[in-house]
Amino acid sequence: MRRRSPVEPRRIVFIGVEGKSERAFAQFAQRCCDEHRLHVHLNVKLTHAGDSAAVVEEAGRHLTRLPGRQYIRSRLVLLDWDRVERDLKAGRDARAVAARRNLQLIFQKPNSEGMLFRLYPGNEQRKVPARHALAELRKKWPEYDKPPTATHLCQRFTLSDIRRAARYDEELHRFLAVLGL
Repeated sequence: MRRRSPVEPRRIVFIGVEGKSERAFAQFAQRCCDEHRLHVHLNVKLTHAGDSAAVVEEAGRHLTRLPGRQYIRSRLVLLDWDRVERDLKAGRDARAVAARRNLQLIFQKPNSEGMLFRLYPGNEQRKVPARHALAELRKKWPEYDKPPTATHLCQRFTLSDIRRAARYDEELHRFLAVLGL
């Protein structure tokens, strides 16, 4: 009887997210991994926390309660950069919390809408202020409704859009590198 070759185990990546928009983006990334037949499972946890430091703290608590956490290869938290800046001014440092919790922060600059805007061809290098990001995104995607779903993102963007934007966005580049994309 022929022996079957062993199945490669999935690499598990934990991703704590601050909101439904970030969760949709992580789910979209999972679909990209699946399409490219990568053995990656993104364990995405929505935090429902307040400021960015609280988001990181709650993500760390989620992680400590996960069964099989010893098999998790990477521990990420997706945060909007504009919130981090405000929280730093208020004395709340998400980076310090992440260091204590052994979590890697991935910043969406200036926020999730600004990052999505840069996924459109020709906008990869445009630096849109956070307060204008939603309006700029709606110029490209008039029916955009916050928060988007992973299905909406899949209908609108591809992995090549993310890769193109990642050439000009170090945070997005790091995110793709962790996933193996």
